[in-house]
Amino acid sequence: MRKTSGVSLMLLIFLSLCLIIFSLLSLSGAVADETLSSQAANRTTEYYAAVTSANEVLAQIDTQLAAYLREAENPEATETKLWETENPDAAETKQQKAAYLRLCSRIDEDIPGVTWDDSENSSNDSGSISFSVDIDDDQILQIRLDISYPASDDDNLYRVHTWKVVNTGDWNADHSMHLFRSGNPS
Repeated sequence: MRKTSGVSLMLLIFLSLCLIIFSLLSLSGAVADETLSSQAANRTTEYYAAVTSANEVLAQIDTQLAAYLREAENPEATETKLWETENPDAAETKQQKAAYLRLCSRIDEDIPGVTWDDSENSSNDSGSISFSVDIDDDQILQIRLDISYPASDDDNLYRVHTWKVVNTGDWNADHSMHLFRSGNPS
């Protein structure tokens, strides 16, 4: 009978254990990556669903502001007699601007969830429209538009002032420390 030291058997067992450990580490990394990718995909889907809802509200605001502009440019909407002023064109523009902003101030009555604010502007030359869309339970998409009377036909009816994600949930930090303790804890 031949005597062997068993080194080859020990080497085979060691290499087998190494391969098993590396495969388990690879598997746990792949599972963690899949979980992270799934969460990122859900978050992105929720965000873009909120953006779509915000764009739908923006379309309603566009339509309503265009209607207010047409109504303000209607000669019957002005309140003073333009022929009694020195510069009828400037007076007409000033009256249209005032009528437009007065009409814009009632947008919260025409579109639910939208608020009008003119308190940030000391002169009543402009105002802002604000609304928010829920992303999930802990975040909202907050939008604020600056509204002013367009100087020409090519001007926009509003300028996007704020388009941001706001956290509404409470953040609870994990302050626990998992330390190794040998023996009985005291």
